[in-house]
Amino acid sequence: MRLSLSNGIFARKTLEANIAALSDLGFKNLEFNMKSVEVEDDLSIYRARRLIEEYNLNCLTIHAATLHVKENVEVHRAVYYGKISLEFAKELSAPVMVVHSSVSRKLTEQKRRKLMGAIFKELVPFARKLNVRLALENLSYASSGYGKNVAEIEEIFGIIENEERSIGFTLDFCHSEATGQTSALIERFHDRLLNVHLSDRAHKPINFVASSLHALVDKLREYNYDETITLELSQKCKIEEVQKTKKIVEEILRY
Repeated sequence: MRLSLSNGIFARKTLEANIAALSDLGFKNLEFNMKSVEVEDDLSIYRARRLIEEYNLNCLTIHAATLHVKENVEVHRAVYYGKISLEFAKELSAPVMVVHSSVSRKLTEQKRRKLMGAIFKELVPFARKLNVRLALENLSYASSGYGKNVAEIEEIFGIIENEERSIGFTLDFCHSEATGQTSALIERFHDRLLNVHLSDRAHKPINFVASSLHALVDKLREYNYDETITLELSQKCKIEEVQKTKKIVEEILRY
């Protein structure tokens, strides 16, 4: 398994300071979170590529800019965010892009299906054209978006993809532990799993090897998971907390 860090933790920094901080922590791989740039800034995509190349980093995944739409009028912006994010993925040579359902959890089933279908009808073929694989992420109870458990994720896949089963899955451990869905999600979607977001509850740092972390790694190994483990930590985390989290995760992955 390859260890990576989401640069969303440094989203308040300039892009230059953001990438430098990630490199200074000793990471070789990153997940580029679109929160790190102004989506409307046409030049940021080239600055990001230059910096990643300068620091000799591998961009394994992109986290798309997200919008949980409630009305038809918002569909265009959600599609715009998705396509810009996909262009970043292509430019940064990231094979996987993490996406949300892109719809509000408060919608009726009929409206949810309509809006989600309209958004992904645009994004799925665009991703295929750019040779980037989408990976749907499970969300938390606190999220305004839809897609927190096995049943909801199943529903989303049924709406946004065809018989090809081309869309992957990103397990967010922080979210799945809060909803009690970790084992169920891995068991159901292990054949789609492309990325794991790892942190303690509320995206806090990992301070010790809890039994739940051991259980996660054992479950992943049970299904021969050998893709990316992405540390996705809160912007409130201190540098020494990131370092400690990195050390703990590296040690558990070593055995």
